[in-house]
Amino acid sequence: MKKFLKPLEPLLDKGLNTTESFIHSHRNVHFLFGSLFGAIDGLLRSPKETAQAPPFIRSNYDVKRFMGAILVALTTGWVLPAMYLFGWQCVVFKLLISFVIGVFIVDVLWAILAREEHINEGGFVTCLFIPAILPPQAPLWLVGLGAALAIIFRNILGGVGNNLVNPALFSRLFLTICFPAFLVTGYQTPLVGIQDIHAVHQGLDAVTHATPFTAFKTSGEVASYLSLLLGTATGSLGETCRVALIVSGLWLIKIKVANWRIPASYLGSVFVFSVFFSLILGKAVAPPFFQLLSGGLILGAFFMATDPITTTYNQTAKWIFGAGCGFITVLIRDFTTLPEGVMYSILLMNLLAIPIQALMVKIRYRL
Repeated sequence: MKKFLKPLEPLLDKGLNTTESFIHSHRNVHFLFGSLFGAIDGLLRSPKETAQAPPFIRSNYDVKRFMGAILVALTTGWVLPAMYLFGWQCVVFKLLISFVIGVFIVDVLWAILAREEHINEGGFVTCLFIPAILPPQAPLWLVGLGAALAIIFRNILGGVGNNLVNPALFSRLFLTICFPAFLVTGYQTPLVGIQDIHAVHQGLDAVTHATPFTAFKTSGEVASYLSLLLGTATGSLGETCRVALIVSGLWLIKIKVANWRIPASYLGSVFVFSVFFSLILGKAVAPPFFQLLSGGLILGAFFMATDPITTTYNQTAKWIFGAGCGFITVLIRDFTTLPEGVMYSILLMNLLAIPIQALMVKIRYRL
């Protein structure tokens, strides 16, 4: 990114300095957007504070640059493709509700009560996930409730850096338990019957279809791999265009925001276990490539399982974490009545991350 922006660096630097001066000179603006600006600024420019004496760190990525990179990757990975596939009204209204309820109401109230200087940029990242993991026709109140639950759950556990499990997925689990009807239906067919503004507010549309895995379990239908890659098959709002998700995920790996071991072991184990069970049980098990390209696997492997707070930090443990996610995903998909297993697998492995990490440390240092 820095090479691309090099010719524009003087103009960009002047604009960012002007924006930074404006934000810091207005207390309310700094309270709401100071941390978010710092995340984007940290991604575009190197941090102003650098080490002057040894020891030096291996990377200059701080939390703000980390969050800024994820915001950019999510925007290109699911927001822009979803606008094309489902209509900008469907996406924009859900994002607005998610940010207004989750960040500008719940997170602001929490920050005021906790007497914090500004709201954290992590709230924007969490609320950007909420519409992505819900059906395209999910009503706006459900999106707002999901965003509020995610922020409350994250803050109760101490805020960014202290999450036991992924807060967005925890919110999705809560909504699945309490409002299953809204999470099972509402999967709009991309590019067909794009919602108008009235339909967005009502959460209604006439053109719906079962998700690829639901269709496979009910009739044995295997969706076209090309449709799964390009996003013309049904699915949650942010999981359909897997090409965009893969490109954005690989970019996060390239700039070392995401650790490549987790998506590699996650996707690899899904493929290996699906091949293994297919050899034993035949067509009762979904084909390996169909499993790789279906559901929220790509979104979960690149963007959720790689969350450094809820996963392991030991490199060997990351392989175990990813393989565990893959094994549980295949088990749930092929041997239960649930249509998808990515959410459950990541949440379960989040709970096992600390024991796995402790075991690896004991083995490594023979404690």
